Amino acid sequence: MNKGILTGVAATAFAATLALAAPAAAAVTFDPGTGQGFVGKGDVQLAFSWNNSQLQSNASGLSFTYESETTYDAVCEWVTGEGKKGQKTHTVPQKKKTSLESTVVYEARTKNQITGFTLTGIGSTTTTGTVPTVGGGCIGDGANGTYISVTEVGNGSGGLYVNHNGLGLSSLLQ
Repeated sequence: MNKGILTGVAATAFAATLALAAPAAAAVTFDPGTGQGFVGKGDVQLAFSWNNSQLQSNASGLSFTYESETTYDAVCEWVTGEGKKGQKTHTVPQKKKTSLESTVVYEARTKNQITGFTLTGIGSTTTTGTVPTVGGGCIGDGANGTYISVTEVGNGSGGLYVNHNGLGLSSLLQ
């Protein structure tokens, strides 16, 4: 008997066993504009490496957030010590973290079996960083200046996160 074939068959059987033991990931649906969507239990289990029992016991401590960042290029202009104008472009980020309202979804036949989480809307938003404005103050090479132009250069980078009792974040969407 060919030992390599037996090893290959055993490896394939082992991999199939592992695949059956892992929770299946469901598609995450989410609309950042409304805060509505659905997260299947398998996605949460994968995010935290939880089995079904761990998900069942930790579900009440879960919350969902959407985090995004918008980036601006703002040109700061000032008068130098020689009386000439200096300019410098600053890249200014603004980050937003929005809490999402959610409800637990249960299997219809077995009330206590969680199947996922329905995201029902937007909660509160925390913003870090200030959007620069034309005419607003800035610092250019150590001198006080004024922003003369502001252009949004990056928007939409963000993701949906699941949080457990405020301990760490695990991304659900890229």
